[in-house]
Amino acid sequence: MKRFGNFLVIGLMILALSMAFGSHAVFAQEPTAKKAPAHATTDINQDELSASVPALSALHKVVYPLWHEAYPAKDCAMIKTLLSQMDTLVTELDKAPLPGILRDKQETWEGGKANLKSILEKLHTAAKADNQEEMLNLTEAFHAGYERLVRTVRPVVPELEAFHQELYKLYHYYTPAYDLEKIRGAATAMTEKLGALKAAQLPKRLIDRQEKFQADVLKFEAAVNDLNATVKTDAKEKVKAAVEKVHTAYQETEKLFD
Repeated sequence: MKRFGNFLVIGLMILALSMAFGSHAVFAQEPTAKKAPAHATTDINQDELSASVPALSALHKVVYPLWHEAYPAKDCAMIKTLLSQMDTLVTELDKAPLPGILRDKQETWEGGKANLKSILEKLHTAAKADNQEEMLNLTEAFHAGYERLVRTVRPVVPELEAFHQELYKLYHYYTPAYDLEKIRGAATAMTEKLGALKAAQLPKRLIDRQEKFQADVLKFEAAVNDLNATVKTDAKEKVKAAVEKVHTAYQETEKLFD
């Protein structure tokens, strides 16, 4: 009887261990919850696509009388009366962000704003000392600094900017999210803009760069054609490489205007 009891205890122990291991196996086989992969968004705020800064346009309200009235008349009294308005508008400009489409010009933008603030500070010092010659020199410098900021924001060639708007969406939104249909759509849109870009004429001050510009646009065309051919497939890495090629071609052309 005692032996039977021992067998019974051993049997129950084996059964308990079996159930424990079986339970563990069941739990081990249950799939763990997977997090949804994080995808880049293709939602675009249209304000990002506008190469304009309202605060810079507002500054023109004081730059115009400063440069076209006070400076040619050497009216230093008028320059002094404009200083307060200049302070307000330059402060607003300093807080103004660049739209996304101009993100690659951020360093130039920040440098231009810092230069304008420095000139304005010196202009205040000259005005307090009633150093009229210095006031006129600094007024000229302020106007030049303003014009440099305008050139930073305003596209030299509107046809190139129209192309860039499509490229911006493609490069910063559609490709990171790998939305193939939108990539294909952007490639088609860029193709449609190539005709106007190839016919674009540079302003007179840059006419000596026209030949180089046209050669660069042909490189654009080749890169866009390659992209259109590549996006007919779904070879992700090749598509991304083709997009990069178009972006590089754009950057090379934009360097003409630095």
